[in-house]
Amino acid sequence: MRYTMEIRFLFLLPSLGMLLLFAATPPQVRCQYEVEQERPFWARGLFDVRVARGGRTHAWTSRGLGKTRYGGRTTPQGSERVTRLSVAQLALEARATLPWDIIAHAQLNWYPDSYADDRPLLIEAYFRKEWGGWEKGWGVQTGVINPPFSLEHREPARTPQYTLTPSALNTWIWEEGRVVGIEGQWWQTLDNGMSLSILAGAGFGPDQMGHLLAVRGWILSDMLAGINSDAPLPELGQQVPVFDERDHRPSIYSLVSLKDSRERVEFSLGYFDTLGNQNTQGVWETRLGTTGIILRPFAHVEFLSQYMEGVTQSKATCDISFSAWYGLLSFPYRGHRLSIRYDFFRTNDLDGAPFYREHGDGVTLAYLFEFGLHHRVGFEYIWLHSRYPLFSDADPSDSGWQLSYRFRY
Repeated sequence: MRYTMEIRFLFLLPSLGMLLLFAATPPQVRCQYEVEQERPFWARGLFDVRVARGGRTHAWTSRGLGKTRYGGRTTPQGSERVTRLSVAQLALEARATLPWDIIAHAQLNWYPDSYADDRPLLIEAYFRKEWGGWEKGWGVQTGVINPPFSLEHREPARTPQYTLTPSALNTWIWEEGRVVGIEGQWWQTLDNGMSLSILAGAGFGPDQMGHLLAVRGWILSDMLAGINSDAPLPELGQQVPVFDERDHRPSIYSLVSLKDSRERVEFSLGYFDTLGNQNTQGVWETRLGTTGIILRPFAHVEFLSQYMEGVTQSKATCDISFSAWYGLLSFPYRGHRLSIRYDFFRTNDLDGAPFYREHGDGVTLAYLFEFGLHHRVGFEYIWLHSRYPLFSDADPSDSGWQLSYRFRY
């Protein structure tokens, strides 16, 4: 990696800020953002505003070749970086307890700064019923669901817990993985104190899952796709719908999770298969497996690692294999959190020209500070490099930074 003096300075900013806040902030207990679950109905929201400076090329949200959410602009002198003030996200969640203890839940997101989806997006909407207790039980839910493979999207409104921008792996899972179907879960506390959970689901909709990954490639973005999303393809003037059921075959997925009683170790293993019928026009057949682990060996230290590998095939377009991995080290302390993540992602063409292949990696450094019950500020710097010869031989840098203020109500 060839870091300039500017990049070194930006990397130091979060660390210096954290040291100053440690000295100035009195001890406090970190409060989780929760609403009383006993209420028959509740609603909560999230507002996020940012100052961001991305790479020179146009971002993927405006049909550009940029790999991050914020990109540059074109001038008569060429592409240049832009520092912008942006309303990054508005989210609304609502939950109600219906008769027979059935839970109804829904989430809407709106990204005002996006050219791709400039309307409210339905992220989730489901009914859930559970039997049993925390030691042993099972549950069923049906509606608009995303397979719960991500280890990062654990904050309110499915936002990342450790950084502003999730990994390339989990960005894609929350883009093309949406289904409309049914999901069942069983859990039990074992004799040794370990908690075991087995989940299985099936649903319709992701018949074009893999299209974005093959043609556009990997990205790093905190924008969640909704069931009514249309994702843009770079330089082609086309869009890929998230929900596009064509062959009337259900996609299936499963997840096995295991964690100890003190939650110092969490392990998960997942599988997803669209069961796509390629004899139907426009259908992609995608299969993938993912495994992840969270370690908390010491107080104020967390380590995450997740790997995914799979293949996607389209009879009329292309066949590719893909893989992605990230390792994340995080240091939470009271309301502060400093995290660093390394991303590695690949796609390889399996059927010849046109060659849909990409090799890329990146480093993300993030500092987050929560204060009070409703506020969080964060700074993030991303260094990212991707090689995708199909569209460009220039491979412009996507390095950039973001400063965020988030209010939850």
